[in-house]
Amino acid sequence: MRQSVEAICARAGYTRGAFYSNFGTVDDLYLALHHEQAASVWERLLAALDAQLDTPTPESSLEAGVERLLEALPPAREWYALRAVLLARASSDSAVAQSMQIDQNPFVEELGRRFEAFAAVYGRAPVVDAAPFAKAIVAAHTGAVGQAPVDSDAARTQLLVVAGVILGLTVPTATR
Repeated sequence: MRQSVEAICARAGYTRGAFYSNFGTVDDLYLALHHEQAASVWERLLAALDAQLDTPTPESSLEAGVERLLEALPPAREWYALRAVLLARASSDSAVAQSMQIDQNPFVEELGRRFEAFAAVYGRAPVVDAAPFAKAIVAAHTGAVGQAPVDSDAARTQLLVVAGVILGLTVPTATR
């Protein structure tokens, strides 16, 4: 669904000139919104991981730890809907695809290292490097969120897919 510049300006209370002084296209606006919201989501997730890693006693199970992580994420499906629209655009527009490259995200490697530490709390070690580990977990979560409107037990599905990816990409360590 495409929005016109006029509709966006009318809703926001700005003129076309104000819009074009900040954005070249509607896609530029959507990308700016996505980048701003993505940074907030990544920061919340990093903080939630840190909070669990700083806790002297871990949750009773990996699934319980993942549940706490998911509670820290924003419930607003609008961000995930915007992301889905942009991903669809990225499939046919190389400029949008380039702007959304997850490999250019400075948080990916750091997030992966924290997910490695999180898995270690539960006696597990990843079988892949930090960045692919993080990308797989994020992909599982966003995929599950994307189907939430048609999933009667979306929260449970999100929990199962994130915990499942962590378990699937890790092996037990010698001691816990």
